[in-house]
Amino acid sequence: MSELVSRLVGIVLLRDGPQDLPAGSAALSAAMMLYVAASATSLAAGQTPDHPFGILLLAVLLPLVLCRIVLSLRGRSARWEQTLTALFGTGALLSLISLPLSLGGGAEPAAPMVVASLVLFIWSFAVDAHIWRHALDASYAVGLAVAVVLFAVSMFVITSLAGPL
Repeated sequence: MSELVSRLVGIVLLRDGPQDLPAGSAALSAAMMLYVAASATSLAAGQTPDHPFGILLLAVLLPLVLCRIVLSLRGRSARWEQTLTALFGTGALLSLISLPLSLGGGAEPAAPMVVASLVLFIWSFAVDAHIWRHALDASYAVGLAVAVVLFAVSMFVITSLAGPL
């Protein structure tokens, strides 16, 4: 597990790619469990949305489906497990890093908290773009475009089905 976390940190720092993660369902399962735990903690720490279980379920199911579609379109289906492991694992790490920011704000968070949250939000796009770039053997711009489109699709589906966040 510590090897997996170490590699995920390398991806968050843009040093490693999803290809550097161990292949197989054990790593994917561990990353998914970490992601679910981090996401549930983040949901519980903030204002509780109307349907937290639905949001959490969709937050797990959508990457499974969307990742399969994107990789299949590029003929890279064999990279599905490692790409998902990278997406779930780095998403969990970034959620845990941002947790103190969501706990520290009152009715109106201080400017440094807002700036830190914005930096983490932008960094999460950089990390996802880095993962997609490697998974698709494409340019960073293509990876960023995929990351932004998948984020928009995910937010649309989640808010349409589970209500506002």
